[in-house]
Amino acid sequence: MSADPTELLEFLRRLRQVREYTSEAVSEDVINGILEVGRWSGSGSNKQPTELIVIRDPGTKRQIGDWGAKPVATCAVAFLIVSKNESPGVDEGRLGERLMLAAAAHGLGAGIATLKEQGPEAVKLLLGIPSELHAQVVVSVGHIDREARRALAKRPGAPRKPMDEFAHWERYDLR
Repeated sequence: MSADPTELLEFLRRLRQVREYTSEAVSEDVINGILEVGRWSGSGSNKQPTELIVIRDPGTKRQIGDWGAKPVATCAVAFLIVSKNESPGVDEGRLGERLMLAAAAHGLGAGIATLKEQGPEAVKLLLGIPSELHAQVVVSVGHIDREARRALAKRPGAPRKPMDEFAHWERYDLR
């Protein structure tokens, strides 16, 4: 990727939540590259309250998918964010987005999800996470199943808000 700001900004704008993956594996070198980007993700006061569990086991991924993070069941690799923070917040969101961007830089798709209901406590038992830590955010990564994505019904969702409805300058404007 060049240092051209236009290309970099377009890359950032193209990042999308991916939920459809092929069964193709992701190499350990690529996983390590994604982890290295995550390791350098910022955190409040640089406290670095997060760690990652890399999950490739199909049974474990299926179980996590049953706890509300459905795309994890079919992705090649999942990154469970383990945190000292009591509830997911800025640090976990920053890390999750960084993992997604690193995956995209490798030509992969990624999605971020939170575990629901009993999932956060159950995953701690399943993966041996100490009780004082928290695990609710998971990032799924894999090769994009482009055919499955094309087959999805197009949602009649609204286009992006116009900039003047999105950004307010100096103070909130009720328009």
